[in-house]
Amino acid sequence: MEKLKIIKETEVMEMNSTVEKLYTELRLTQIELATTLRVKRDSKINKYIEEELKDVEETMQKLESGNFGMCEMSGELLPFDLLEMIPTIRTKSDINSIQSYYRKSIH
Repeated sequence: MEKLKIIKETEVMEMNSTVEKLYTELRLTQIELATTLRVKRDSKINKYIEEELKDVEETMQKLESGNFGMCEMSGELLPFDLLEMIPTIRTKSDINSIQSYYRKSIH
C-alpha cells in the first residue's frame, strides 16, 4: 500500500512539473506574440497572431484554474501526451482534425 502511495505521489509531482513547463512555455509564447503584434502593426497576418495569442491566454487561464486538459464540449479528458505537444487544443474534434494531418498513407 505504501509503495502505491509513493508511486501516485511521484506521478503527481511529474505532472505538476510538466504543467509548470507548459505554463512557462505558454508565457514565453504570449510575450513573443504580443511583441510581434506591437512591431508589425500593419501586417496582414495580425488577425492570425491575435487569435493565437487569445488561444495561448485562454490555455494559461485553464492551467491556473485547474481546467486544463478537458474537452470544452464533452468535459472528457484529452490525451496528455498530445496536450504536451499542442497545449491549446480545446476539444476532441480538434484532435480528430489534427490527426488527419499525420496519418500514414495506405500505399
